[in-house]
Amino acid sequence: WFASPHDTRYFVGPNAYGLRRGEAYYQNGWILFNQLSVGVTDRFTVGVGIMPLVLFQSATPIWIPPKFSVPIQKDKVNIAAGALVSTIVGEEGGSFGVVYGQLTLGSRDKNINFGLGYGYFGDNWAESPTLSVSALYRTGKKFAFITENYLLDTGYEKVGLLSVGGRFLGRHIAIDGALAMPVFE
Repeated sequence: WFASPHDTRYFVGPNAYGLRRGEAYYQNGWILFNQLSVGVTDRFTVGVGIMPLVLFQSATPIWIPPKFSVPIQKDKVNIAAGALVSTIVGEEGGSFGVVYGQLTLGSRDKNINFGLGYGYFGDNWAESPTLSVSALYRTGKKFAFITENYLLDTGYEKVGLLSVGGRFLGRHIAIDGALAMPVFE
């Protein structure tokens, strides 16, 4: 099998694998979400994202997602620490995002991932962590099953986001499709 062009992430969130030095990918979601990620070293990946809303309003969300990955046991256990640092250009209100840690058990083609993150808005940090459990299982040369699930506390209620779907793989392209369902306390 050829390597998956998107083996460092699930539908939206990352796993603890990083891009290898010199590798890169472009991710587009719903036409508006655009991100380019590059492996600076075998352990450090950085990206830049933009949601160009110039056609609809003057504000434009941008983000930078750095991630540092460490293989504990090659192709079996990886850990990572990273962040999603965001702002909205054209509006006042400060930055927002999340800092997180990931533990991925398994290979790039078959793994389960556990994540823990804390969101922030300006100088205010979330009081409770966001938890995630995700999995990827490559069933063949051109398809992988994916589930990505979150539990977060908004300060008003606990919210879960459950998703299941798949990734159709080509040598240089991947197309994801998923069903997602929010679950409220």
